[in-house]
Amino acid sequence: MKRTYWINVTNVDNRLVIYLNGETLWDSGIVHDDPEMNHFIDITLPLKEHPNQSNELIFEGFNDDYHASIKDDNVELKSWHFGYRVFRKVEDAEGNVISEEDMLKPYNEKHMSNPNIRAINNSYIIVASKEGEGFKVISNSLSQHFYN
Repeated sequence: MKRTYWINVTNVDNRLVIYLNGETLWDSGIVHDDPEMNHFIDITLPLKEHPNQSNELIFEGFNDDYHASIKDDNVELKSWHFGYRVFRKVEDAEGNVISEEDMLKPYNEKHMSNPNIRAINNSYIIVASKEGEGFKVISNSLSQHFYN
């Protein structure tokens, strides 16, 4: 059986940057109007490069706006929305998918905030399991900035 590890980005409004061990895996660029996405990022090889070390996976989401100034006291709140899923896929020798298992709770948050801020800074530590069953998330730190 073959195990692979994936990130599925489902929503980006305004900008999402994903890092693994300090290296940029993916940058959405600035995206407006909250389109639905179905973008897959394979993280199997980067995880396997350091099987005896912990791996840090970071999602930084920004509420960027080219037109608003952070110094402007009359700035309107802007919405931001980020959705992603980190999962393990198990395939048989023929490449048929046997199972997909979420490695962490899928993230899907939409809020309002001032423009031109870091809206989310979510960090996950991933390690190889001692049982030889692949990789698992052992800790997380989630940070969001928004107004109700």
